[in-house]
Amino acid sequence: MKWIFGVLLAGLAVSAGAQSVYKCRDAKGQPVYQSDPCPDAEKRWDTQPSTTTWDDYYKRQAADRKIAADRRHMRARARDISAGGGPVGTAVTSSNANACADAKRARDKAYEAMGVSRTFEASRYWDNLVWNACK
Repeated sequence: MKWIFGVLLAGLAVSAGAQSVYKCRDAKGQPVYQSDPCPDAEKRWDTQPSTTTWDDYYKRQAADRKIAADRRHMRARARDISAGGGPVGTAVTSSNANACADAKRARDKAYEAMGVSRTFEASRYWDNLVWNACK
């Protein structure tokens, strides 16, 4: 008995696949949509049942809310920066540019003198010197 019931359920599940929708006209000429074919069907659509779940729907809604929040944050940040409320860059003065160029030349000279056997501490010292001169 259970076996027959299982086969019957499997048959019902298979038939729940693709279906067709027909656009027909009634006696008054009004459009009627139905699943039974009509003799002079104007149009036919083959449909598939939706495969999305409520879980997918809620995940999509959460993602859309996060995207909207990120966009609002970025717009607000851009407004703050353009209004002078945030970092926009550094003005390089001529004395700063000369000190920066001098520090880079000194570092290059020191690196050339040390060769490839320079220590991490020496590299760090010269890189910090250049960074401080150029900031």
